[in-house]
Amino acid sequence: MATPFTALGKGNGFSSCLQKIPAIQLLNQELLNPPSLAETMAAYWNFDSATFGGATFNPDNEPKDLICNESLNVGSASDGDSRPGYPGEFIVTNSLPKIFFKDGVKYYKHGIKMTFSAETYQALSGGAQASLIDVQYLSSLYIDRSDSNQAYTCVTEMFGPPGEQFPIGKSASEFNQTASAVTISGIPFIKVVTKSRGGVNYVANANDPLPPCPAPNFPAEPSTPTLTLHTY
Repeated sequence: MATPFTALGKGNGFSSCLQKIPAIQLLNQELLNPPSLAETMAAYWNFDSATFGGATFNPDNEPKDLICNESLNVGSASDGDSRPGYPGEFIVTNSLPKIFFKDGVKYYKHGIKMTFSAETYQALSGGAQASLIDVQYLSSLYIDRSDSNQAYTCVTEMFGPPGEQFPIGKSASEFNQTASAVTISGIPFIKVVTKSRGGVNYVANANDPLPPCPAPNFPAEPSTPTLTLHTY
């Protein structure tokens, strides 16, 4: 249980004026599930700890301590490695909240962010394939790449001059991004999942039959992060 306190603040619910995100940084960013002022205040004042996979950020402060040092619960923690052959990297970050204006409306952005990234690499008989996954839990804004979504596609690779081409293998590619509104411990987040993959599988010798298409091999998506808020 946290010790109750009273903060006069700046008349905005915080102990200082919030930094404003410049309009130039808002370009190409979509708005989704922004927190209210009350939710932004709860994320700031009452942040206790957050865990994603093996990464836990747990600052040692009481909410009342932020009155004198607003950055006491600012920081990050990480665990793992995103390189191929490793289980992936988890990162948990907490930063100061911000405000911004979009289409003349004022919005808030809390400072909590959790991310995961992983890559698999697989050697094939005559090539290789790589699959990547990126999972982000963000506040208010994200870069929408869904217009580049491409279902799994496999094509025959050809070689030779026009009119004399012959098949030499198979290549496959895929890209998918989804964004959804989620709530963790009463705090709104945007969950953005991006998956991409590509690979080639060539014949070993000229007269060999064509090899199969590279098969999907995405790293597993991790479970939802946990967020703990101070109670009084």
